[in-house]
Amino acid sequence: MRKVLLGLVPWLFVPCLSLSALFAAAGPPLPERFRAWLEEVDPLITQRERETFVALAADVDREAFIQRFWDVRDPYPETPRNEARERWEARLTEARSRWGGTRDDRSRVFLLNGEPDSILAARCDGAPLELWTYEPRFQIQFHTVLAFVPDPAGGPSRLWQPGKGGLDLVAAARDRKCEGDPRAAAAFVWLRQAGAAVCDVVTKRALTAARPREWVSEFHPAATAPVRRPAATLPARLDFDFPGRPGDGLVRVMVALDDSVRNTAREMILSGRVLRGAQTVDAFRYRFDGLPSVSAGRPLAFERRLQPGRYRLEVKMEAPASGNVYEGERDLAVPANAVRVAALAAAPAMAGGGAPAVEPIEPIEPEIRHLFTEVDAELASPRPGLRLDAPSGQLLAGTQSFEARVERAAGAAEETQIERVAFSLDGKPLLTRNHPPFTVQIDLGKVPRTHRLGAQGLDRGGHVLASDELVLNAGGQRFAVHLTEPRPGRTYRQSLRARVDVDAPGDRSVDRVELYLGDQRVATLYQPPFVQPMVLPDTAAVDYVRAVAYLNDGSSAEDLVLLNASAPAEKMEIHLVELYTNVGDRSGRPFEGLGSGDFQVFEDGVRQTLRQVERVDDTPLKLVTLVDTSASMQPRLEAASRTALDFLRQTLRPKDQAAVISFNKAPHLAVGLTGDLAALAGGFDGLVADGETALWDSLIFSLNYLGGTSGQRAILLLSDGEDHNSRFHFDDALESARRAGLAVYVMGIDLPRGEATERLSRLASDTGGRSFFVKGMNELPGIYSAIEKDLRSRYRITYQSSNTRPAEAFRAVRVQVDKPGMEARTISGYYP
Repeated sequence: MRKVLLGLVPWLFVPCLSLSALFAAAGPPLPERFRAWLEEVDPLITQRERETFVALAADVDREAFIQRFWDVRDPYPETPRNEARERWEARLTEARSRWGGTRDDRSRVFLLNGEPDSILAARCDGAPLELWTYEPRFQIQFHTVLAFVPDPAGGPSRLWQPGKGGLDLVAAARDRKCEGDPRAAAAFVWLRQAGAAVCDVVTKRALTAARPREWVSEFHPAATAPVRRPAATLPARLDFDFPGRPGDGLVRVMVALDDSVRNTAREMILSGRVLRGAQTVDAFRYRFDGLPSVSAGRPLAFERRLQPGRYRLEVKMEAPASGNVYEGERDLAVPANAVRVAALAAAPAMAGGGAPAVEPIEPIEPEIRHLFTEVDAELASPRPGLRLDAPSGQLLAGTQSFEARVERAAGAAEETQIERVAFSLDGKPLLTRNHPPFTVQIDLGKVPRTHRLGAQGLDRGGHVLASDELVLNAGGQRFAVHLTEPRPGRTYRQSLRARVDVDAPGDRSVDRVELYLGDQRVATLYQPPFVQPMVLPDTAAVDYVRAVAYLNDGSSAEDLVLLNASAPAEKMEIHLVELYTNVGDRSGRPFEGLGSGDFQVFEDGVRQTLRQVERVDDTPLKLVTLVDTSASMQPRLEAASRTALDFLRQTLRPKDQAAVISFNKAPHLAVGLTGDLAALAGGFDGLVADGETALWDSLIFSLNYLGGTSGQRAILLLSDGEDHNSRFHFDDALESARRAGLAVYVMGIDLPRGEATERLSRLASDTGGRSFFVKGMNELPGIYSAIEKDLRSRYRITYQSSNTRPAEAFRAVRVQVDKPGMEARTISGYYP
């Protein structure tokens, strides 16, 4: 039989409240332009997104929400274009032309799935139909037919769905009661073969948008309302400058405080927005600390980038200790040429109520500009660029080719251009290319591992002009911070520009970045770009600049750069090993009350000195539920999803997080790590069973997804089949699991005893997990209860490894507990 399911990404079918009902429930009506936007994206927006948007109180927050709405749907966020938004807007224009808007189901299906391969007229059981056929292509895996029933009164057509309306289309096709264009015969065959159950899934999915990753819980309204024009209570002046190269759009905004304020305030909150006409194009918030340590005349400064054009800048500054506020606003024209200063001030409105006149004002004060001379010289000088390109694909293994693309510095002398590129891998030199193309081929090994690929662009004398770095197979949860400026080995006397790159998990947002000069926190940045100009103190020299980034869940990462150091700091490698260990009797019942004297740990046969042993029943969990959604799971998937969700509801505590990853012929991240049970429930609701089984690929994907996390981590794998479709093999998956150092719990449903069960058992045993093989879904609740007890009754054993073997070698670990009848279960070893 021909496969008939519509092979899109998993969908979630959720009946939504009407827009009018939402507006009524939310209180004051939305402005018309935002009501119109909701109508435009009605087929695409989720119910939770819609409710959050309607509840927003300020236009600036609504504008920010719309921008974020499209950002999370951008398929290629690394490019300046948003292809998803462009495609939607183009289809919306076409849908309005053909069907008058988005209320017709043909319009909704077209917006979500694109143009069908054929549109045919037909009649079934006397009812007129319009048949749309989709052939296999990008996002659509199988041949699919959709039938639309016109409204006899001339209203919008509706997509036929089994059990809705009086027409039984499947029965009509089976009983040969359909006729029409000869080309429609294949569609009638499809309907007979598909049956009502498949048609129900297909039609629901055709009307429902792909669920984006959960982001609404991370969206917070702006900290400031639009700035008005009250009398200033804090004496200050608002200035700005364009310190970069001509046309690069860099704007430095400065608020100079009066000395009396500076001597009494220790902290300032500075926020505001940039408008282009009535539209908010940028919003920002900063916190500045340690003001008394900065001498008079040194302004609070920050940077934004804007396209050339005319804008209105509104700034609000508040001293939290006193509640005093300064509010200022200025017109500015961002130049597209070499004009350095293009500041405009708003004059009073012209007589007769006309538009306000604008006229140039005096340039920025020379003594303020002089403070940033050191930074500005670096910004204005032409610099070559270098960017490393990675091959496509999330998991890289085997021999891969990489290219370093060099951008020449316009107007710079030949001796200051990049002549050659030196490559390194994990800090070790690879080779140097002396002429373009600057490419390198690297054998990354059989299985995906984390590597750091570096490239340095050198001039004729061997000096480094530019550099770039890629972290390969970094893992979906990698969180790292890198201070790209200031640069080690350079001398900074009066000012510097701190630039921070934050590598955050794709499903979580950066809450803030704090910057320190020495031990003193000087600025907090709440939004990108994470760049901060700094004027250095007159007094004692600052030893270092430190950047600390925080995610919205409270986790942090940091980086530090020594200032004016003659040589790089030496690093001492201290390798601490953490073993999450279960202790129980032979039936699996946990044993409590053990201390460090009850354990012995051997690494490669050598006994280790333990630093700490503690119970970790309250340590936050990070779990991945890896669910088989291949075709054979069709009769089991609903029960499997329900039981897994019940487990998460019972197990997750406030600081715990879980993710949902489904797999058939490839893995798919349905819900990223979150503690939001509603989001997790939505991920399970969207699962559909079809296709084959790529078990080992999906397990490696899940292990990589948790890469970069620490603490108690586990994968809960549920499957009813053997691997038939993987690029990687069992040995590759086992090595990846060993490298990941996390527990895998296996639940095999109705699997025959043999090689498959032996491999899954070994996978669980080697990672410190457990394996369960059952006949029916009714056994799953008991298994999940055992897993929960297992996760909440672990010991964390910490020791400093005395092993001197090379870092590439696997180190075998054995834990022994000195209690009769008790056994310890942990990972079989690790890669340092």
